[in-house]
Amino acid sequence: MRRLFRRSILWLLPVVVAPLGALLVMQYKTLRSLESKSASAQRNWLRNSLEIATDEVEDRYRHDSAAALTIPAAELPDVTTLGHHFARHHVSGARTYFAMRFSGNMYETGYFDSRGKEKLPMEGEAEAVKMATVSWHVAHKWNRIVPQPGLFVDERESEHRVILRPVIDPSMHVVGAVGVVLDEALSREAMLEIATPILHKRSPESKLLIGAYIPRTSGGRDLISQPLGFVFTNWRAGIRDMCMSPEEVAAADFRHNAMWTGGAFFVLLGAVALAIGAVMRQTRLSQMKSDFVSNVSHELRTPLSSIRVFGEYMRLGRVTQADKVREYGEYIEAESRRLTALINNILDFSKIESAEKQYRFCDADVTDLVERTVAAFAVPLRDQNVVIAFHPPAAPPPLLRVDKDALGQALVNLLDNAIKYSNGTNEIDVRVTASRDSVRISVRDHGIGIPVVEHKKIFEKFYRAGSGLVHDVKGSGLGLSIVQHVAQAHGGRVEVESAAGEGSTFTIVLPGGGQAILPVRTGEIACPPLRRENA
Repeated sequence: MRRLFRRSILWLLPVVVAPLGALLVMQYKTLRSLESKSASAQRNWLRNSLEIATDEVEDRYRHDSAAALTIPAAELPDVTTLGHHFARHHVSGARTYFAMRFSGNMYETGYFDSRGKEKLPMEGEAEAVKMATVSWHVAHKWNRIVPQPGLFVDERESEHRVILRPVIDPSMHVVGAVGVVLDEALSREAMLEIATPILHKRSPESKLLIGAYIPRTSGGRDLISQPLGFVFTNWRAGIRDMCMSPEEVAAADFRHNAMWTGGAFFVLLGAVALAIGAVMRQTRLSQMKSDFVSNVSHELRTPLSSIRVFGEYMRLGRVTQADKVREYGEYIEAESRRLTALINNILDFSKIESAEKQYRFCDADVTDLVERTVAAFAVPLRDQNVVIAFHPPAAPPPLLRVDKDALGQALVNLLDNAIKYSNGTNEIDVRVTASRDSVRISVRDHGIGIPVVEHKKIFEKFYRAGSGLVHDVKGSGLGLSIVQHVAQAHGGRVEVESAAGEGSTFTIVLPGGGQAILPVRTGEIACPPLRRENA
């Protein structure tokens, strides 16, 4: 059955692990694809944010320029009126406003600052204005009919960029032109002031750059840029994330998702491993219980057969000598004790498992208890040439408060194991030693021994050592588990010294005070006064 189960596990592992591995690979590829798409989406988001911000800049310039440069033809000669008009309608980044009136081959120009005060043009401004308006002067000279025109931008002089609008009289003839000359530094500050709040609403960690030259990278990160569309068309607006680039954001998301995916994979794998382990433990436990039932059945049949045979001899009158009757009676009593001990083991184990085991402590002479138990146990072994040597302590130990039945049962279990696993050697030593702090009851055999790696496991319920010699011997697998529980209930412990092929020594160590350390149930009974003879 064990081999079949192991084969089933070997087949189950690839069936479970292979799909999990395939799922992990697919998830990895999906996360990599998501990383690429996430970087592209982040770039598109930044690009869209930049487009919205630059569109707002261009709309603001168009709107402000249209408001500032829309003047009726009747107001064109009135310089004072124009000054107030320019003072009320400001264009971001404006350095100089101008108004030009055409008259034949002549023209007349007035220049104003941002407060509407008349001023003289800066060096180069007059030439830039003249170059920007020459085509409209020609239209006036030739008396052409021009529909209401929009705004025009002249950027031939990069230091004096001009936004202008021709002035049309009611007959659709050009009579002049009104415009604004932009300052580069002021315009850059104005554009950043307009665009930055809009940009930060969409991308709080981003930074906007505007200028004639935008580097491909800034701060070690790629920039997303595009040209301006209305004025300063040779300038570009650029945007970058102050914390991470789109690729770094995507990589961080990939690592985060991969960590959670890997964690979930290992948790799932651990759950599968725990499930398989639980199935294996349940299977082993089921196998041990089956072995337990088989072994206990054998253990029950042996003493029952002996009792039946000796009882039948006595019933049929085949035994008439008094010494034989006494001998058979001793065999029946010894086998009955053996049968009782086995049944008590089973009952005690059931009580221990259900936490209903009850101990009754009385003052007892441990040396006398051990000697009587050994003597009773040795009766049915006389014909098998088994020698159980009892070694009392040099000085009698003090009386201990113990459960005599439980301690005797634990000692019987140790003696029974020593006989079963003696491997043909028929010498067993039982020794009681006493010190100031403890009393030690040791059972030593010269049998097959126990490997060191299994010293802790042998105290588990139903467990039997892996040696083939052990499995050739019938047993319930409960004896040592009960011995350990009894020792701990008395506040003590069980020590084992053994190695394969060198025999075993099991020692029950009882503290001098006999205080229980397990949360056991104790019964109060009237303990008869104990007298130690020849003490």
